[in-house]
Amino acid sequence: MKTYNEIEAENQEELASRAWFHLMRAHRYLYPRFERSLRDYGIDNPVWYEIMLEIERAGEQGAKAADLQDKLYMAQFTMSRHISRMEKKGLVERQPDKEDGRAHLIFLTKKGADVNKELWPHYFRTIQKEVGAHLNKDEAFTLFKLLTKIYS
Repeated sequence: MKTYNEIEAENQEELASRAWFHLMRAHRYLYPRFERSLRDYGIDNPVWYEIMLEIERAGEQGAKAADLQDKLYMAQFTMSRHISRMEKKGLVERQPDKEDGRAHLIFLTKKGADVNKELWPHYFRTIQKEVGAHLNKDEAFTLFKLLTKIYS
């Protein structure tokens, strides 16, 4: 196994590949932990919190699914599937967009708003346990900057 010094000496392409594989491993390691943690709140997928947060941020006019897809970098069919599942759980509702007959606006239900509000402190603790406990403030900020650099 290579040391950090040996890895640091690799060329940019090797390091970029290494970063990609470790990003995927971190995701596979963390995702099931977050998924289990949120099930007690009726959340089947961690992205549901992000969806509810973006709907809440959209305000009283609701959120268009296309806008949610763009903000969360999600394919249309994937967003549609999540919205349908969330709708079945009573977390969100769809209403026709009066300005665009082909589109729907997504709103949080009362239950969805309550779950979203109640969920955050628990989700925050899980984030701190699974991520925050491994990074100091500077490392967390550096990781944030680097990850957003990839998709911004």
